[in-house]
Amino acid sequence: MKKVLVACFDNWDTIQEVPFVLKKGGCTVDVYCSKNSWLIANSYYNKWIESSDNTATYLKELFALVENKDNPYDWIIPADEKLLQLLNEAITSEELFYKILPLTKIENRELLASKAGLSKLCEKYSITSPRYIVYNHQEDFDISSFNLNYPVLLKQDLSWGGGGILYCQNEAEFKASLKETNALYDTIIQEFITGKDIGVEALYRKGELIEYNVGEVTMYYDNKFNFTTKRNYFNSKRVGDELKNIGRHLGINGFASIQFIYKPEEDNYYLLEVDTRPNFFVPYGRFTGHDFSEAVKNFLDPGYSSSSISNKEISTAPEGEITEVALFYRDIIRCVKQKDYKGFVQWIFNYRHSWKFIPTYDMVLFKRLLKELFINKMVERKNGGAFKLKTEKR
Repeated sequence: MKKVLVACFDNWDTIQEVPFVLKKGGCTVDVYCSKNSWLIANSYYNKWIESSDNTATYLKELFALVENKDNPYDWIIPADEKLLQLLNEAITSEELFYKILPLTKIENRELLASKAGLSKLCEKYSITSPRYIVYNHQEDFDISSFNLNYPVLLKQDLSWGGGGILYCQNEAEFKASLKETNALYDTIIQEFITGKDIGVEALYRKGELIEYNVGEVTMYYDNKFNFTTKRNYFNSKRVGDELKNIGRHLGINGFASIQFIYKPEEDNYYLLEVDTRPNFFVPYGRFTGHDFSEAVKNFLDPGYSSSSISNKEISTAPEGEITEVALFYRDIIRCVKQKDYKGFVQWIFNYRHSWKFIPTYDMVLFKRLLKELFINKMVERKNGGAFKLKTEKR
């Protein structure tokens, strides 16, 4: 069996079912994380290696695991943005870079956990994306010289999961919002594209697309710039072609969480984000005909073939089948936070067979979710705290 190491530094809830996907893909799964991590809130990993909360110690121990020639790993998966950022800053060896980080082109390493890096690479490779300016806060700033077309977004180059984004409708809002940004980090000033929000989960091997799952966002946890809780999935050869182009140019090697804005009047897909890690929706590809466990087998064994692999040409049409996917844990919290009583009742009465998205296949994870939802969160709310997700740090 192929041996995989999943590493997490921050306590992200997005990875709670990643071991399940890998184990179904025929892997032995080791996890390297802290004792409170969501990465061990399941029964599908083989070995837990407890990590330190100290950054330097964490990295030193991770590098030792990677370099262990007596018991080598076939695949290393850094599973959160903070860890990708730390690794990118710490690794100077090209050999170590290719062992750990999910890229086959070290010259594109500015992509990792950087919004500015992605914008620059889109420009370099002529990938359709919104117009942008990177402001470093060190130079005098003359607004008129940038010819901004409002509205625009301000994105701090230190955040993820929808955090650190400010929407500016005019120059007055822009000036006020710019003062709110942290001058220690670059700010990306990006044109705001209106259209359909499209979320994609993908798996690449050495820049070549193995599997992908495409969904139009239908529900946000908080606002349009925050993470999503429901998507309508559909087959799209057009998006597949876009993904192939992106993967080959950037050299993605592993999971990727990708965001587009589709502008119908232009028939253009604008690339917004490429996070080189698995996301919350990856396990749910099994409900849409895009099983990432099968794709994992193909990733680790190029000779493996399966009818689920999306590299074959998929024909699709606007009137094609739509599959709604909802994230139980996050959407329940959204319902309470937004006072969406109708949405909450729909979960209770299994509306549109939504119970299939509750991970009752794993009682360890299921019990952890119930504890978080109906004990920890309710106690927090009773004590006057905001009902919010603290499990994914930004």
